[in-house]
Amino acid sequence: MAVVKVEKKIAILLSPHELDSKFRLLESLHIQKSDKGIEYDLFDLHNKELNKNYLHLPEVVRDLLVHFSPDAFTKFQYKVGQPFLDKKPTDAELNLILTTTHRHFHQLFDKLKPFSGLLKWYHRTRLPDGKSFRMSPCAFSSYKPQLVFHVANENGRLVLKTEVILNGASYNLKEFNRYHFLLENSNEYFLLSYKDYQTLRWLAEKNRGQYGDDPVAFSQHILTKLELDYKVNRYNFFSKKEIRTIPVNRVLLSELNGSFLMLTPQWVYDGFVLENPWKESYETVVDGEAVEIVRNKEAEDEFLKKLVGMHANFSNQRNGYYYVSFGEAQKKQWFLKTYHHLLAEGIELVGMDMLNHFRYSPFEVATTVKIKQEEKGKVLMQMTVSFGKEELRLSELQKMLLAGQKAVLLKDGSLGVLHEEWMQQYSSILKHGKINKDEIEVARVMAISEQQSNGERQVLKTLIKDQWWQKWQQWQNGSDNIYELPASVNASLRPYQQKGFEWLTLLAEAGAGGCLADDMGLGKTLQTICYLAYYIHHNPDSVNIIVCPSSLIFNWQQELQKFTPGITSVVYHGASRNATDIANTKSQVIITSYGTVRADSDVLLANDYGVAVIDESHNIKNPSAQITTVVNMIPAQVRIALSGTPVVNNTFDLYAQLNFALPGMFGSREFFKREYADAIDRNHDEEKIKALQKLTAPFILRRTKEQVAKDLPDKTEMILWCKMNSRQHDLYNNIKDQIRGNIFLDIKNNGLNKSKLAVLQGMLKLRQICNSPLLLPVSEQEACTDSIKTEVLIGELKNILKEHKALVFSQFSSMLNLLAEECDKQDIAYYHFDGQTPPAKRIEMVNAFQEKDNATNLFLISLKAGNTGLTLTAADYVFLFDPWWNTAVEQQAIDRTHRIGQTKNVFAYKIICKDTIEEKIIQLQQRKKKLAEELVGEDDGFIKALNEEDIAYLFS
Repeated sequence: MAVVKVEKKIAILLSPHELDSKFRLLESLHIQKSDKGIEYDLFDLHNKELNKNYLHLPEVVRDLLVHFSPDAFTKFQYKVGQPFLDKKPTDAELNLILTTTHRHFHQLFDKLKPFSGLLKWYHRTRLPDGKSFRMSPCAFSSYKPQLVFHVANENGRLVLKTEVILNGASYNLKEFNRYHFLLENSNEYFLLSYKDYQTLRWLAEKNRGQYGDDPVAFSQHILTKLELDYKVNRYNFFSKKEIRTIPVNRVLLSELNGSFLMLTPQWVYDGFVLENPWKESYETVVDGEAVEIVRNKEAEDEFLKKLVGMHANFSNQRNGYYYVSFGEAQKKQWFLKTYHHLLAEGIELVGMDMLNHFRYSPFEVATTVKIKQEEKGKVLMQMTVSFGKEELRLSELQKMLLAGQKAVLLKDGSLGVLHEEWMQQYSSILKHGKINKDEIEVARVMAISEQQSNGERQVLKTLIKDQWWQKWQQWQNGSDNIYELPASVNASLRPYQQKGFEWLTLLAEAGAGGCLADDMGLGKTLQTICYLAYYIHHNPDSVNIIVCPSSLIFNWQQELQKFTPGITSVVYHGASRNATDIANTKSQVIITSYGTVRADSDVLLANDYGVAVIDESHNIKNPSAQITTVVNMIPAQVRIALSGTPVVNNTFDLYAQLNFALPGMFGSREFFKREYADAIDRNHDEEKIKALQKLTAPFILRRTKEQVAKDLPDKTEMILWCKMNSRQHDLYNNIKDQIRGNIFLDIKNNGLNKSKLAVLQGMLKLRQICNSPLLLPVSEQEACTDSIKTEVLIGELKNILKEHKALVFSQFSSMLNLLAEECDKQDIAYYHFDGQTPPAKRIEMVNAFQEKDNATNLFLISLKAGNTGLTLTAADYVFLFDPWWNTAVEQQAIDRTHRIGQTKNVFAYKIICKDTIEEKIIQLQQRKKKLAEELVGEDDGFIKALNEEDIAYLFS
């Protein structure tokens, strides 16, 4: 009888598809080959099997393999599922369990990978029919795959391509079969890092296709997150802000070694001052936005050529600056001639007032002004400025003032000093004016700003009648009413509201508009309606327009009907609007939205208006935006801007709003940006702050509740401290450590300015964990669904809602959804709106909430959607679920209820997690005093003001 020869082999069988179901990922495979064929037997990787057939392996490997056995997995399942033994897990909780399981097996594979070469590997893979499997040899690679991304354009749409780098070679991800964190190609397996696996999972969940036609959204929602951890090649599909402009040529004058006059050529590109050595471009980050300044070599070389030609010695000097001895500078009046030549060529000169070698003129500056003509809000004056017998050219003087200089070079080689009193009196007129030889044209309403000049002789005062100045003085100092309300107004004004109405009326009488910037809740709407009624009383045939966010349209309509029922108004907004109604309107007030004005500008700009009001005027803070351009084109005799926060991000926010109210007074946007905004925001220039305050003070009226509404019920603001449990806090610490490492590596490699976006995103993620881990992508939640804030809030609401009404604000609409779910479970009735809620629905909910007998006592509101324009005085409790780094935004939220009409004491709570970034944000808020507060209000520049020490503190 023939002996059957049998060949035996033992291997590890990998079943990657099991990552989707039973998790029998690894088994022991016994292979018997004989003349009859091949037989396969499978055994679990329990201790008995390992000790019998795998003793040749190191103990550490056997300890790892046993964790793949069914018994070990059952113990792991029990541990993970223990919190859900007494209840059926929700879909979110099931997803969390699955994520935790994948992380567990990834950790096992990661530990096993270094020993993979000691094992024989087979794998079981699904055949094309989807039902059958085959077993075949495979390998488990020790190479570490790395992901890289690049953007491509396919059929006119942006797509994200993923590449896998293996041993220096690049492969398209589509070349691999992917089983969660395992990649397979040609029977070889590669283990992704867990971070890479999470990234691919996040990308798979993200609907990238919706952004294919929108590069800005594609960058914002996809690339910015990827670029926290990966290099993404954008292939110029997403351009950074690029500045390509003809530079302003400038010369910095200084002294070298006490013996030489030094001239350093500089070029000003949109406010950025560059010097040699030459580079094709200069990159920086401003307010979190990448900026690339492309230098104009032709323009710079042309300027250098002119400069070199001004002295024989300059052609041999190659240090990036040029110098002559003091003796050479004064010989044949070389410096004086060069000075005037440079100014005539439009070249700025700076540093003049820092020169010590040159003597100062014995003459004081003398100035005469004669008003020649006044027309259409402009005034033309003849002006002379002189030192002794030497009369200065106004155009040269203007250039020196715009360059920040307070001294001018005179013909005798001395320096004429423009002293502080002269600067106070004349510098604004010269800077803001249009000059033609010895004539200068300025906005007539600058006369009102002269009142801020501390009593110096006022140049423009005679442009406005004495009677008006008397009323202005009375308004500032007196308590008697200057103007009586028309009988059509059905309201009793508080004294400060009467003052606000009179301020608007006074400015209009002088031909000026203004920005009413009272605290939220002080009745800006009512004060404006009173002025509208006054104007309509004197101009009954006029048509007036109110432009506001769509969410406030019905609020304006209600307030007009309530306080001035005799004034006819029409809402022009929504899909059913009819342009012919506006063209033939007999209504005295048109109420519309910013979006409608932009879309129907041809219709709305065809009318001549008496009064144009823009509410929440910071909506036009971007001067280059289309909506700003359209709003500024509204033809109106009187222009009023309303905003509780006219400065949101920086001083430049003021320009468009004031330019609407006072057309032409503040010059071009480029002038304002360079003269005020850049100097204040970038350099914190105290002199420019005072100058801008002087100009704007008469035209911005801002009162706080502490100043004018002392009779309002008390407002108590408190912090509701929460202490995370161990699971939530462990998750917080784990992610905080990851973020901190990434951020400081980013700062080290790219610098602080270029890392501000990463800081902002890191802060956002930690704040989300403080709210609820469920706000994180599922892959990052680490089996934690605990939210101590939710527990604390629900507990507080249960205590107060029987007798009180409450508002709950959150920055995250998804957090409000989670709170709504919890309220449903607890049978707590509520209203809820966010940015997606239609305006009409919002006002319907607000009106219902305000009704005295309404039993729904809770309102869940998105912070940005509901922090302005709403009156919710029925509530006396406010909960800020997540702190905001701009305290003004928090105050606006509280002011939804702490406003005129409130009769109860208001209690406002910030819910803060102890020992987290939230606590540190509050502490930093106390330390950071923002510049815009000195002008008109709070600034939202908290992030921009962070230095590296602050960032280390936040993530400590």
